[in-house]
Amino acid sequence: MFIILFLLLTPQSQANHITNYTAHKLFCFAHTAVIRTFQLDGHWKQLMVNVDTLQTSLLPMVKTLGHPCGSSRYTKLLHKSTATPWPTTNDGLTHQHGGMTLTTDLCPSSKRGFERRLYQALIDRFKHPVPVTLFITGRWIAHHEEALKQLHRWEQEGKLAITWGNHTYTHPYHPGKPLKHNFALSPGYGLRSDTLKLEQTLLEQGIVPSVFFRFPGLVSDQKSIETIRGLGLIPIGSDAWLAKGQQPAEGSIILIHGNKNEPKGVDLFLKMVESNRLRKLHPLQP
Repeated sequence: MFIILFLLLTPQSQANHITNYTAHKLFCFAHTAVIRTFQLDGHWKQLMVNVDTLQTSLLPMVKTLGHPCGSSRYTKLLHKSTATPWPTTNDGLTHQHGGMTLTTDLCPSSKRGFERRLYQALIDRFKHPVPVTLFITGRWIAHHEEALKQLHRWEQEGKLAITWGNHTYTHPYHPGKPLKHNFALSPGYGLRSDTLKLEQTLLEQGIVPSVFFRFPGLVSDQKSIETIRGLGLIPIGSDAWLAKGQQPAEGSIILIHGNKNEPKGVDLFLKMVESNRLRKLHPLQP
């Protein structure tokens, strides 16, 4: 039994210092689940998720009555997205009901800048705010501070409705190694701590992370899936990785890269937009 009360927290506009960051087994207050507790500049806060809408929020901790989370849309998606048979590639939710959804991955990159042309096209062509999910990594943030600020600025200006997805902090990758020993399956890699580190990085930038997670390289196994489920995160794959020739359809979760590492996918997406094949985008709501 937990005693907690939640009040709205004014979003922070600058980087903050986080300590005692802790993941919790789910407990609820009304329609909201507590997934993290931590200290922000010495003050205790909580990261919450609405179990009906899947929206996350950052709130301070005061006293009220909590209870174990029962059956809800959120808990059902947690189980559905992490159920057997645990394929090595593209596990998790790959499709949703109605409309196409755009997800852009920001993996570590040595290239300067980002695919500004992509996000500018979204702003120019679609009704504001344009829904887009960014699966972001900490190593990309560390070397692309101005790009992150621009993306966040577009969100604050109401031009983009960004869902901030977790793509791990380091996004490990070893060229030439088999998948069973690569990406999140790399020997000695700490998936749990690396995932939580990315969340802390976003929060220190004044950004509230979502409950959506994408495995690096879309590579996973039973153990890694169970790790992510234990953190209360919903793994998201894709049925339309454009650069690999996969064609989107109604309900597709489109995957392209916004970090300049895979311009082919961006080119194909922009052609779809210019030819009016894609007139509306939907938020990630599996």
